[in-house]
Amino acid sequence: MSPDRSALVSVIVPVFNGERYVGEALQSALAQDYPSKEIIVVDDGSTDGTPQALSSFGRQLRVFRQSNAGAAVARNAAIAQARGKYLAFLDADDLWLPHKLTAQIAYLESHPDIGMVYSAWAEWHADAGGSFVAPVSAHSAVELEIEHGGSGWLYNQLLLDCVIHTTTVVIRADIAAQVGSFDESLKRGQDYDYWLRASRITPIHKLRAALSLYRIHAQSITRRPHAANYGYLVIKKALDRWGPVGPDGTRTPARDINKVLAGMWFGYGYAHYQGGDPALARTAFRHCIGYRPFWHSAWIYWLRSWLRRIASPLKSYSPPFSNNK
Repeated sequence: MSPDRSALVSVIVPVFNGERYVGEALQSALAQDYPSKEIIVVDDGSTDGTPQALSSFGRQLRVFRQSNAGAAVARNAAIAQARGKYLAFLDADDLWLPHKLTAQIAYLESHPDIGMVYSAWAEWHADAGGSFVAPVSAHSAVELEIEHGGSGWLYNQLLLDCVIHTTTVVIRADIAAQVGSFDESLKRGQDYDYWLRASRITPIHKLRAALSLYRIHAQSITRRPHAANYGYLVIKKALDRWGPVGPDGTRTPARDINKVLAGMWFGYGYAHYQGGDPALARTAFRHCIGYRPFWHSAWIYWLRSWLRRIASPLKSYSPPFSNNK
């Protein structure tokens, strides 16, 4: 039996000051060979030419505008307007390859026990002239082979690494309703938190084929360190709620969790050591040592952050996670 191609897919696109790339992203959604789709764009208070770029698409899009409140709020606003049986997520600077929706909807329609599917993706770098040239898709057939290592009850795998890229995801709307809203208190990592919550409700499968392009550009990498360690907060929130045991009974060893949490604190501390607040760096390295007491590098940078703090004092403040030991 061939999959039903009439099931509506709601494509969720948040955008903030994305005039340079959003047109290409939306064209890639409109060019999908899957016929039944609506594209919902939430302009998160853009101050550049994004509104004009969106208006050029006319009635091909459903566009909503809000004051700048972040990607989580924008995605939640779009989901509230969605009418589809499925939700698909597209970031405003990324690109879908032509058969993405067809492949993922076909897989979900033929696997009713799977609530969410994602795919491999490819990093998309500019050429020597600074231009992004989209590759020509060499595949005319829909490929439904899954990658078993990234498929199943993924909670335990997600505790150790966010293996899911937002632009690759399609989820059943009824499963999304069970997961709930994106956490609007998280300025970063809202998608990671969402996949962790989804992984408690449904098995998640990964299609082996790369079906989207993740554009690598200066604005896609946040270089300024944040006041909060959002990656740590996401994992700590999951552990506090569910612990290390997945829905299928799999337990993640404490040593593996501690290694990941220590790594998150080390990365956060190093970012502040290099260009942020030495006091926050010192606190971060102390947390890191708490999870991996014999990590030599953490001790070295903890001492260096003390020395940097003494040499160049900055106003310090306590991060909102300071009580999380």
